[in-house]
Amino acid sequence: MKKIFYFLLTISFLLTTNSCNDELDRLWNNPNIYAPEPEEVVSGLFTHMQKTRFWQRDYGEWYWLNDFGSFLELSQLSSMQPYSAAYIDRWADDEYGDVDRYVSACNGNTYGRFGWFYTNLTNYVLIRDEVASLEATEYDNSVIYFRLATILKDVIALQTVDLFNSIPYFDAFKGSEGIFFVPYDDPMEIYKSVIEEYKSIATELPGVYGKMSDLAKTTFATQDLFFKGDINKWVQYINAETLKASVRISGVAEDFVKPYLAEAVKNLPGEDFTFACPYLNACRIGTSGNGGIIQRGLWENYYMMAIPDVLMTRMNRGDDSYDINTDDPRLPVIAMGFTPDGTTDRVEYYGISGDWERNRYLRITLPSGGGRKWNVTPQDNPAYNVLYPSYSMDVMVKACPWTLYNPITYILSETPLYINSVAENDLFLAEVALKGLASTGKTASAHINDAVKHSVDFWYMMNHVPNYAGDMSSATAAIVTPPKPDASIINRYANTVQSEFDAASGAEDKLEILMQQKYIHMNYWGAYECFAELRRTRHPKLEPITCVGSSRTLTNQTMMLERYILPPSERTTNYDEYIKVAPDDHWDKPIFWVPQNKITETYFLPKAIKNPLP
Repeated sequence: MKKIFYFLLTISFLLTTNSCNDELDRLWNNPNIYAPEPEEVVSGLFTHMQKTRFWQRDYGEWYWLNDFGSFLELSQLSSMQPYSAAYIDRWADDEYGDVDRYVSACNGNTYGRFGWFYTNLTNYVLIRDEVASLEATEYDNSVIYFRLATILKDVIALQTVDLFNSIPYFDAFKGSEGIFFVPYDDPMEIYKSVIEEYKSIATELPGVYGKMSDLAKTTFATQDLFFKGDINKWVQYINAETLKASVRISGVAEDFVKPYLAEAVKNLPGEDFTFACPYLNACRIGTSGNGGIIQRGLWENYYMMAIPDVLMTRMNRGDDSYDINTDDPRLPVIAMGFTPDGTTDRVEYYGISGDWERNRYLRITLPSGGGRKWNVTPQDNPAYNVLYPSYSMDVMVKACPWTLYNPITYILSETPLYINSVAENDLFLAEVALKGLASTGKTASAHINDAVKHSVDFWYMMNHVPNYAGDMSSATAAIVTPPKPDASIINRYANTVQSEFDAASGAEDKLEILMQQKYIHMNYWGAYECFAELRRTRHPKLEPITCVGSSRTLTNQTMMLERYILPPSERTTNYDEYIKVAPDDHWDKPIFWVPQNKITETYFLPKAIKNPLP
């Protein structure tokens, strides 16, 4: 009865999963005809865990995060309404001057991230309880799903700690045992426990897989959406998560993480891990797509996706026009260029600044000779006053001087869902080598060089998947879907960044360059990671935020969010435990992994990266 109950819980999503064969789909429509084996039940539950909002990314979450008032703007990964005359008045004067008002009014769906950890991972509990009831062959064929479900749960647990610090963890997911009101655990102990669990499961997995029957291995290969049953890729992915988690707490637990890093770096992913799933993310131009995915959230607030100078000036290194021999080869696929005459003769990129005077200059003068441009996209016809990228790419590239994230790469494509990338691992390895945390076999600067080249590979892959952009001119296609540059160009640019890293004086200056590259590689797509790394390292340095008039001076030191506060519901539903962590439940309380010497370090540069007026 228990197994059939779990089967009925899973049938609604199993029947919509392409990995189930047609005959099994037909039989499972009638459980009186077909009763699934235990391993089929847990495999289906596991497949659904791989399709939760944490991996495919939730539409509602990213719609609100892309609205004004989220950490995307606070961290200068995107900027709000650069076309608006009220841009700085509303954003900086009214909101940034008071972080409590700013964040509490515009929390996005970050409250949701807390609750979702527990509600969206209930399949972990079902798998755990089902596997615990099995014996002999049934257990051998099913326990691998519990081990991997534990990994998925732990990855999201650490993300939740990164946002909220103390969370219920060790006694969580025990509702079946009648435990509903659980304590908030020490975040350091959560991290240590997860890192230990990563190592244990990575070591155990090959043996667990070896005990499975041939039929069970075939089922695993079908149901595993991420790696199609490749157990070594799972081990590599776990090692990558170990690398990330260990580096993140290395500033406060160096001795603890060193042995785990020494093992993890020996077998890391040799390729980008992405979840190619076009039936989940078919967001087509002119519509809002099929609903619950990140692309729709970005689509509906696309006008918010302007790229700040914190990223732009590190990619577009010369004047506003793009020079493939000087500028970052990733720029055309991460950003949407602007062309004044609809040709490729001159493609321009304009970042948005925290400096009011620079943004004022952009609002009133661009494009050259074109007069004032008040609308975001498109802008070359007064009748086009729209918020979404609903017009042709030809119109958008000719009309929009504000440099927005390239819609082909981020929205109008069968964009693969992100699991892990080689470039992200390279950047963590660079920090490991820089700080002497483990032997990686290369210097930190060599890892930086690798990161740039692997990042170019990643972003051209993301840009070149099938898209729904419709017809466009050859000139527009060359701007927004350019061919990947020759290896000589990529290598030359990687060498440039490596040389700058080598020339930087001291670990902090080198870390600044490393984190600039992390911002470029992860950017909007890896916003949660960038936000965590910014708070941990205080790099890359952000632009100071200035306002209209000298009487509106802002104190930039108060303008960074250190953590998110717990949902108000915690005060009422779990009050006895909540009151124990209440003193730390405030925006300005750093996450535990921020080293003591970093807590008072400023996030901001002394002045804007570019002069307000050329």
